[in-house]
Amino acid sequence: MTPPALPIEVLLVEDDPGDELMTREAFEDNKISNRLHVARDGEEALDFLYRRGAHADAPRVDLILLDLNLPEYDGRQVLERIKADGDLRAIPVVVLTTSSRGPGRGTGGGRRAAVSA
Repeated sequence: MTPPALPIEVLLVEDDPGDELMTREAFEDNKISNRLHVARDGEEALDFLYRRGAHADAPRVDLILLDLNLPEYDGRQVLERIKADGDLRAIPVVVLTTSSRGPGRGTGGGRRAAVSA
């Protein structure tokens, strides 16, 4: 029998509390035991990923769920920074968007798929 997989560290970058709640409920309803960390905007996401300021003790994440429509420093800019960093670019990023057109061409840089609501 294979032992259960260890939980992974997931960073949700989402400014909408309703969408955060929906994600948390989806994890709970599907008995996903991964650890979910939340950054409310692009700047906080980068602070978490680079372990700066209040996030100095943040774990290295294994997966990023990234909303493109963030205030000020938006998801596209965050994705560009992640993909430009030799260490961070290895982290898989799932792009989340409510746009019917999807994330668009500006998100390139290693993106293979996106989730649109």
